[in-house]
Amino acid sequence: MKRKLSAVIILALFAALFVGCATTQSRYGKKGANVLNIINVEKGSYSKTGPLTIGLNLSEIMPRETPSGDRVRLLAGLITIEDS
Repeated sequence: MKRKLSAVIILALFAALFVGCATTQSRYGKKGANVLNIINVEKGSYSKTGPLTIGLNLSEIMPRETPSGDRVRLLAGLITIEDS
């Protein structure tokens, strides 16, 4: 009985984890990924960061000639790390 219950609980946890993951591609070819809205990755997103987030711009830390424009949002946009 305990084995069946633990197997059902493990299956439910794996299902909950993988249901919340998604990858997308927009009409313009931009790719992104979202994991339970905890981690959201946007490729080639050069748009401005909103005022309600803690922003970190990687080009200020280590300057590069060609930034990628990638953006990583953590905890539903509370922290934003961008390369622009």
